[in-house]
Amino acid sequence: MSSALAQSPVTAHGFSRATLPGIPGDPKGPQGRPVFPPEYYLYVEIKPGSRISAEWAWVRGSYYDCTLTRERTPVSVESDPGVPTEKKQTLVPKTSNDVYRVVLGDGKTRSAPTSREKELIANNEAVIAVVVNDSQAYAEIPSIKPLRPAAAM
Repeated sequence: MSSALAQSPVTAHGFSRATLPGIPGDPKGPQGRPVFPPEYYLYVEIKPGSRISAEWAWVRGSYYDCTLTRERTPVSVESDPGVPTEKKQTLVPKTSNDVYRVVLGDGKTRSAPTSREKELIANNEAVIAVVVNDSQAYAEIPSIKPLRPAAAM
């Protein structure tokens, strides 16, 4: 079996939260783009004790530098950031695997993606290139799930 068809050692989770302007009206700016970019909550999950590092992330059409930060599970966020309550939304359930948040950095230009990368990008909303135990792997997120929007103050 070729490595391109092998099961990825990485499981990925993806969420986004839009931020809406605090005043009523058109949430888009003068150029027709949202005033505030969405916040992404991207996570990768691997077998415990594995070594992992991130190379780059592709999210909804743009490449980014990225780093990984270790998280404890379950990973939760406020269900409604505009109205503080005790309600939490679980993004990554409790697991014995190691879980890392993908922290997006600056946008980057990436030239000549491989045919495998082009295929992954065409079929997913986010792809994170990682190295797990000295082997290249890709964490694929077919669909980034939207969370309840936050309001800007």
